[in-house]
Amino acid sequence: MEIVKITPQGFCKGVIRAIAIINKALENPNIKRPIYMLGGLVHNKHIINAYKNKGIIIIDSIDNIHNGTIIITAHGISKKIIKEIKDRGLDIINATCFDVLKTHDLIQKKLDEGYDIILYGKSKHPETKGILGISDKINLIESINDIDNLNINNLKLAFATQTTMGYSDVLKIIEKLKLKYPHIETYEEVCTATKLRQNALIETVDADLYIIVGDPTSNNTNKLREICEKMNRKTVMIENTLDLKNINFEGINKVAITAGASTPPAIVNEIIDAIKTKDFNTKLTDHDYLNYRT
Repeated sequence: MEIVKITPQGFCKGVIRAIAIINKALENPNIKRPIYMLGGLVHNKHIINAYKNKGIIIIDSIDNIHNGTIIITAHGISKKIIKEIKDRGLDIINATCFDVLKTHDLIQKKLDEGYDIILYGKSKHPETKGILGISDKINLIESINDIDNLNINNLKLAFATQTTMGYSDVLKIIEKLKLKYPHIETYEEVCTATKLRQNALIETVDADLYIIVGDPTSNNTNKLREICEKMNRKTVMIENTLDLKNINFEGINKVAITAGASTPPAIVNEIIDAIKTKDFNTKLTDHDYLNYRT
Protein backbone atom coordinates (compact mmCIF):
# COMPACT_ATOMS: atom_id res chain seq x y z
CA MET A 1 0.00 0.00 0.00
CA GLU A 2 1.29 3.45 -0.94
CA ILE A 3 1.03 6.12 1.75
CA VAL A 4 1.26 9.79 0.78
CA LYS A 5 2.00 12.24 3.59
CA ILE A 6 0.53 15.53 2.38
CA THR A 7 2.64 18.60 3.10
CA PRO A 8 2.29 21.03 4.67
CA GLN A 9 0.25 19.53 7.48
CA GLY A 10 0.11 19.43 11.26
CA PHE A 11 1.46 22.08 13.62
CA CYS A 12 1.42 25.62 12.25
CA LYS A 13 3.81 28.36 13.40
CA GLY A 14 1.26 29.69 15.87
CA VAL A 15 0.86 26.34 17.59
CA ILE A 16 4.61 25.72 17.62
CA ARG A 17 5.17 29.13 19.18
CA ALA A 18 2.47 28.53 21.83
CA ILE A 19 3.85 25.13 22.85
CA ALA A 20 7.41 26.49 22.95
CA ILE A 21 6.30 29.34 25.22
CA ILE A 22 4.50 27.03 27.65
CA ASN A 23 7.26 24.42 27.70
CA LYS A 24 9.78 27.15 28.54
CA ALA A 25 7.55 28.55 31.28
CA LEU A 26 7.21 25.14 32.93
CA GLU A 27 10.99 24.91 33.15
CA ASN A 28 11.28 28.36 34.76
CA PRO A 29 11.14 28.24 38.58
CA ASN A 30 10.54 32.00 38.68
CA ILE A 31 7.13 31.75 37.01
CA LYS A 32 4.52 32.45 39.66
CA ARG A 33 2.60 29.30 40.63
CA PRO A 34 0.00 27.96 40.32
CA ILE A 35 -0.13 28.16 36.54
CA TYR A 36 -3.60 28.31 35.01
CA MET A 37 -4.61 28.00 31.37
CA LEU A 38 -7.72 29.94 30.34
CA GLY A 39 -9.30 27.35 28.06
CA GLY A 40 -7.40 24.80 26.01
CA LEU A 41 -4.10 25.92 24.49
CA VAL A 42 -5.17 24.39 21.17
CA HIS A 43 -7.93 22.03 20.09
CA ASN A 44 -6.21 18.76 20.86
CA LYS A 45 -7.02 16.72 23.95
CA HIS A 46 -3.62 14.95 23.91
CA ILE A 47 -1.83 18.28 24.30
CA ILE A 48 -4.26 19.52 26.95
CA ASN A 49 -3.96 16.31 29.00
CA ALA A 50 -0.16 16.43 28.72
CA TYR A 51 -0.16 19.91 30.24
CA LYS A 52 -2.58 18.85 32.95
CA ASN A 53 -0.16 16.06 33.84
CA LYS A 54 2.55 18.69 34.16
CA GLY A 55 0.52 20.61 36.73
CA ILE A 56 -1.19 23.26 34.63
CA ILE A 57 -4.76 23.89 35.78
CA ILE A 58 -7.31 24.37 32.99
CA ILE A 59 -9.98 26.98 33.82
CA ASP A 60 -12.97 28.45 31.98
CA SER A 61 -13.08 31.68 33.99
CA ILE A 62 -10.84 33.80 36.22
CA ASP A 63 -13.68 34.48 38.66
CA ASN A 64 -12.17 32.51 41.55
CA ILE A 65 -8.49 33.03 40.68
CA HIS A 66 -6.58 35.48 42.87
CA ASN A 67 -2.93 34.46 42.59
CA GLY A 68 -0.54 32.78 40.17
CA THR A 69 -0.12 32.98 36.41
CA ILE A 70 -2.69 32.86 33.62
CA ILE A 71 -1.82 31.40 30.21
CA ILE A 72 -3.71 33.04 27.34
CA THR A 73 -4.12 30.38 24.69
CA ALA A 74 -3.30 30.51 20.99
CA HIS A 75 -6.96 31.42 20.31
CA GLY A 76 -6.63 34.75 22.10
CA ILE A 77 -9.02 36.73 24.33
CA SER A 78 -10.37 40.27 24.34
CA LYS A 79 -8.41 43.18 25.83
CA LYS A 80 -11.21 43.57 28.35
CA ILE A 81 -10.43 40.17 29.90
CA ILE A 82 -6.70 40.87 29.77
CA LYS A 83 -7.34 44.02 31.80
CA GLU A 84 -9.38 42.01 34.33
CA ILE A 85 -6.50 39.55 34.72
CA LYS A 86 -4.02 42.37 35.31
CA ASP A 87 -6.37 44.14 37.73
CA ARG A 88 -6.38 40.98 39.85
CA GLY A 89 -2.60 41.14 40.10
CA LEU A 90 -2.16 37.92 38.15
CA ASP A 91 0.83 37.35 35.89
CA ILE A 92 0.19 36.63 32.20
CA ILE A 93 1.83 34.31 29.70
CA ASN A 94 0.43 35.33 26.33
CA ALA A 95 0.59 32.53 23.74
CA THR A 96 -1.93 34.12 21.34
CA CYS A 97 -1.24 33.36 17.68
CA PHE A 98 0.12 36.37 15.79
CA ASP A 99 -2.51 35.87 13.06
CA VAL A 100 -5.27 36.11 15.67
CA LEU A 101 -3.70 39.25 17.12
CA LYS A 102 -3.58 40.71 13.61
CA THR A 103 -7.33 40.13 13.24
CA HIS A 104 -8.01 41.75 16.64
CA ASP A 105 -5.95 44.79 15.65
CA LEU A 106 -7.69 45.10 12.28
CA ILE A 107 -11.16 44.93 13.80
CA GLN A 108 -10.28 47.37 16.58
CA LYS A 109 -8.87 49.82 14.03
CA LYS A 110 -12.05 49.67 11.96
CA LEU A 111 -14.24 50.07 15.03
CA ASP A 112 -12.25 53.13 16.08
CA GLU A 113 -12.90 54.56 12.60
CA GLY A 114 -16.67 54.13 13.08
CA TYR A 115 -17.22 50.88 11.20
CA ASP A 116 -19.62 48.07 11.93
CA ILE A 117 -18.06 44.62 11.49
CA ILE A 118 -19.35 41.39 9.98
CA LEU A 119 -17.41 38.40 11.29
CA TYR A 120 -17.51 34.92 9.77
CA GLY A 121 -16.75 32.34 12.44
CA LYS A 122 -18.09 29.70 14.81
CA SER A 123 -19.98 31.08 17.80
CA LYS A 124 -18.62 28.46 20.21
CA HIS A 125 -15.02 28.74 19.03
CA PRO A 126 -12.73 30.52 21.55
CA GLU A 127 -11.14 32.65 18.84
CA THR A 128 -14.50 33.99 17.75
CA LYS A 129 -15.60 34.49 21.37
CA GLY A 130 -12.49 36.57 21.96
CA ILE A 131 -13.20 38.73 18.91
CA LEU A 132 -16.87 39.21 19.83
CA GLY A 133 -15.71 40.42 23.24
CA ILE A 134 -14.17 43.47 21.57
CA SER A 135 -17.45 45.22 20.74
CA ASP A 136 -21.20 44.76 20.28
CA LYS A 137 -20.84 46.27 16.80
CA ILE A 138 -19.50 42.95 15.54
CA ASN A 139 -22.18 40.94 13.72
CA LEU A 140 -21.46 37.20 13.61
CA ILE A 141 -22.40 34.99 10.69
CA GLU A 142 -21.77 31.25 10.77
CA SER A 143 -22.87 30.42 7.23
CA ILE A 144 -23.56 32.12 3.93
CA ASN A 145 -27.29 31.87 4.63
CA ASP A 146 -26.93 34.13 7.69
CA ILE A 147 -26.23 37.05 5.36
CA ASP A 148 -29.96 37.17 4.55
CA ASN A 149 -30.70 38.03 8.20
CA LEU A 150 -28.28 40.96 8.41
CA ASN A 151 -29.75 44.44 8.69
CA ILE A 152 -26.90 46.96 8.91
CA ASN A 153 -27.36 50.57 7.82
CA ASN A 154 -23.86 51.88 8.54
CA LEU A 155 -22.11 52.89 5.30
CA LYS A 156 -18.85 52.10 7.04
CA LEU A 157 -18.85 48.31 7.01
CA ALA A 158 -16.02 45.77 7.09
CA PHE A 159 -15.83 41.98 6.89
CA ALA A 160 -13.29 39.73 8.61
CA THR A 161 -13.08 36.06 9.57
CA GLN A 162 -12.00 33.59 12.17
CA THR A 163 -8.54 32.53 10.97
CA THR A 164 -9.33 28.83 10.57
CA MET A 165 -12.38 28.93 8.31
CA GLY A 166 -12.55 27.36 4.84
CA TYR A 167 -10.94 29.71 2.32
CA SER A 168 -13.26 28.80 -0.57
CA ASP A 169 -16.27 29.37 1.73
CA VAL A 170 -14.91 32.81 2.62
CA LEU A 171 -14.69 33.78 -1.06
CA LYS A 172 -18.31 32.76 -1.64
CA ILE A 173 -19.43 34.74 1.41
CA ILE A 174 -17.54 37.83 0.23
CA GLU A 175 -19.21 37.53 -3.18
CA LYS A 176 -22.69 37.47 -1.62
CA LEU A 177 -21.90 40.23 0.88
CA LYS A 178 -20.83 42.56 -1.94
CA LEU A 179 -24.18 42.03 -3.64
CA LYS A 180 -26.02 43.11 -0.49
CA TYR A 181 -23.50 45.71 0.68
CA PRO A 182 -21.55 47.02 -2.36
CA HIS A 183 -19.65 49.44 -0.12
CA ILE A 184 -18.30 46.75 2.24
CA GLU A 185 -14.56 46.44 2.83
CA THR A 186 -13.51 42.79 2.92
CA TYR A 187 -10.47 41.26 4.56
CA GLU A 188 -9.58 37.60 3.98
CA GLU A 189 -8.31 36.79 7.46
CA VAL A 190 -7.96 33.04 6.91
CA CYS A 191 -4.37 32.45 8.00
CA THR A 192 -1.70 31.36 5.53
CA ALA A 193 -1.16 28.04 7.29
CA THR A 194 -4.85 27.16 6.95
CA LYS A 195 -4.89 28.10 3.24
CA LEU A 196 -1.74 26.10 2.50
CA ARG A 197 -3.03 22.99 4.24
CA GLN A 198 -6.38 23.20 2.47
CA ASN A 199 -4.79 23.78 -0.95
CA ALA A 200 -2.29 20.94 -0.47
CA LEU A 201 -5.17 18.59 0.28
CA ILE A 202 -7.15 19.74 -2.76
CA GLU A 203 -4.14 19.27 -5.03
CA THR A 204 -3.44 15.72 -3.82
CA VAL A 205 -5.40 13.51 -6.20
CA ASP A 206 -5.98 9.85 -7.03
CA ALA A 207 -5.81 8.44 -3.50
CA ASP A 208 -8.27 5.66 -2.64
CA LEU A 209 -8.63 6.91 0.92
CA TYR A 210 -7.99 10.27 2.61
CA ILE A 211 -7.21 10.23 6.32
CA ILE A 212 -7.60 13.48 8.26
CA VAL A 213 -5.89 13.41 11.65
CA GLY A 214 -7.00 15.69 14.46
CA ASP A 215 -9.27 16.39 17.38
CA PRO A 216 -13.00 16.52 16.49
CA THR A 217 -13.22 19.92 18.24
CA SER A 218 -10.61 21.42 15.91
CA ASN A 219 -12.24 23.72 13.36
CA ASN A 220 -9.35 23.67 10.88
CA THR A 221 -9.26 19.87 11.03
CA ASN A 222 -12.99 19.67 10.36
CA LYS A 223 -12.56 22.03 7.41
CA LEU A 224 -10.05 19.60 5.90
CA ARG A 225 -12.58 16.80 6.29
CA GLU A 226 -15.35 18.93 4.75
CA ILE A 227 -13.16 19.79 1.75
CA CYS A 228 -12.55 16.10 1.05
CA GLU A 229 -16.19 15.18 1.46
CA LYS A 230 -17.33 17.99 -0.86
CA MET A 231 -14.97 16.53 -3.50
CA ASN A 232 -16.68 13.13 -3.05
CA ARG A 233 -13.51 11.52 -1.79
CA LYS A 234 -13.54 8.53 0.52
CA THR A 235 -12.62 10.25 3.79
CA VAL A 236 -12.16 9.35 7.44
CA MET A 237 -11.20 11.61 10.32
CA ILE A 238 -9.33 10.01 13.21
CA GLU A 239 -7.51 11.09 16.38
CA ASN A 240 -4.86 8.39 16.75
CA THR A 241 -3.80 4.86 15.84
CA LEU A 242 -6.60 3.27 17.88
CA ASP A 243 -9.14 4.63 15.40
CA LEU A 244 -7.46 2.70 12.57
CA LYS A 245 -9.15 -0.45 13.89
CA ASN A 246 -12.44 0.89 12.54
CA ILE A 247 -11.17 1.40 8.97
CA ASN A 248 -11.58 -1.24 6.28
CA PHE A 249 -8.44 -1.10 4.13
CA GLU A 250 -9.62 -3.82 1.75
CA GLY A 251 -9.17 -2.63 -1.83
CA ILE A 252 -7.25 0.47 -0.73
CA ASN A 253 -4.00 0.80 -2.70
CA LYS A 254 -3.15 4.43 -2.00
CA VAL A 255 -3.75 6.42 1.19
CA ALA A 256 -3.25 10.18 1.53
CA ILE A 257 -2.88 11.52 5.05
CA THR A 258 -2.99 15.06 6.41
CA ALA A 259 -3.54 16.67 9.80
CA GLY A 260 -5.00 19.76 11.39
CA ALA A 261 -2.79 22.58 12.65
CA SER A 262 -3.10 21.44 16.27
CA THR A 263 -2.25 17.78 15.62
CA PRO A 264 1.11 16.64 17.05
CA PRO A 265 3.39 15.32 14.28
CA ALA A 266 4.19 12.29 16.45
CA ILE A 267 0.59 11.10 16.07
CA VAL A 268 0.72 11.24 12.27
CA ASN A 269 4.06 9.43 12.17
CA GLU A 270 2.75 6.69 14.45
CA ILE A 271 -0.39 6.31 12.31
CA ILE A 272 1.71 5.87 9.17
CA ASP A 273 3.80 3.20 10.91
CA ALA A 274 0.65 1.52 12.23
CA ILE A 275 -0.88 1.27 8.76
CA LYS A 276 2.27 -0.50 7.59
CA THR A 277 2.67 -2.83 10.57
CA LYS A 278 -1.02 -3.33 11.50
CA ASP A 279 -0.06 -2.60 15.13
CA PHE A 280 -2.73 -0.10 16.16
CA ASN A 281 -1.68 0.32 19.80
CA THR A 282 -0.26 3.75 20.64
CA LYS A 283 3.06 4.06 22.44
CA LEU A 284 3.19 7.86 22.55
CA THR A 285 3.92 9.78 25.75
CA ASP A 286 3.21 13.31 26.96
CA HIS A 287 6.69 14.27 25.76
CA ASP A 288 5.80 13.12 22.25
CA TYR A 289 2.62 15.21 22.17
CA LEU A 290 4.46 18.37 23.28
CA ASN A 291 7.37 17.86 20.88
CA TYR A 292 6.89 20.27 17.99
CA ARG A 293 9.98 19.15 16.08
CA THR A 294 9.28 16.62 13.32
